[in-house]
Amino acid sequence: MSPSIRSLTGNFAALFSSLVLLGPLTFGLLVGAGRIIIGAAGVTVPNALGIVGFCVAVLLALWMALEGALVQRHGLAAIDRGGPVQRSGRYLLAGVTTVAGFVVSAGVLVLALPWAVETRNTPAQVLGVLLVVALAAALYRTLTAARDGYRNTGERRG
Repeated sequence: MSPSIRSLTGNFAALFSSLVLLGPLTFGLLVGAGRIIIGAAGVTVPNALGIVGFCVAVLLALWMALEGALVQRHGLAAIDRGGPVQRSGRYLLAGVTTVAGFVVSAGVLVLALPWAVETRNTPAQVLGVLLVVALAAALYRTLTAARDGYRNTGERRG
């Protein structure tokens, strides 16, 4: 039985939107976080290693876009498909991307808040403080959700 045009259209739309929206965002976060961390560490990276890192970021961004499309089409249960290694890989990908988002956001704050204070730009100061609060709340929610997920997983297995 061949898939319907409606099913094919939905699959294409999910994949296209993930490639256009989620892929570049993930790529930017991974590259940006890598540059921030390497810059803070004061390490010089050879060009060959930088190219490898760039290629890994492209592959991870494409993988995240594919996973995002699958979640759009099949719900969050799509993350738990496959064996334990595949599931762990997906969770690791989401975790690394989330940490990269925190690193990039912190980098923006480190640059923007001193400038906002120095120029007495009150709206920028308020936005910076709100970003700090949002990051702290997101981190808290992420950690509590992970903790609750591990607790519930242990109860289902036991």
